[in-house]
Amino acid sequence: MQKRAQRISGALRVVLRSGGVTAAGSRASPIYAKNADSGDRKDMGSVAVIARVMPESPDVDLEKLKAALKKKVPGIQDIREEPIGFGLKALKLAAVVNDAGGETDAIERSLAEVSGVERAEIVEVTLI
Repeated sequence: MQKRAQRISGALRVVLRSGGVTAAGSRASPIYAKNADSGDRKDMGSVAVIARVMPESPDVDLEKLKAALKKKVPGIQDIREEPIGFGLKALKLAAVVNDAGGETDAIERSLAEVSGVERAEIVEVTLI
């Protein structure tokens, strides 16, 4: 597989080509990726972090817990309730943070420190 790269208006154009294959799916498709391996590390992008927070019990006031989570992690954009069973509901939240090393681990630790939280785990991380 060959890789060609050239700069086009601030974005890096990456084209992957299969070596000698002519079957379906072997066509080259350009992918434009801003700052992808451009050496410009100071302008990091942002990532959306989806996390699941499990309350300690069904008796935990979810509205107060939501407010405490938003206060602890200011990047939280949305929080939704997710039924688990037997009256227990988890909170699924989306936060936007910098794409710097260790940010997702810091969010997970911060969420777990909130009173009323049994467990907090990162479910998904995606570039935005």
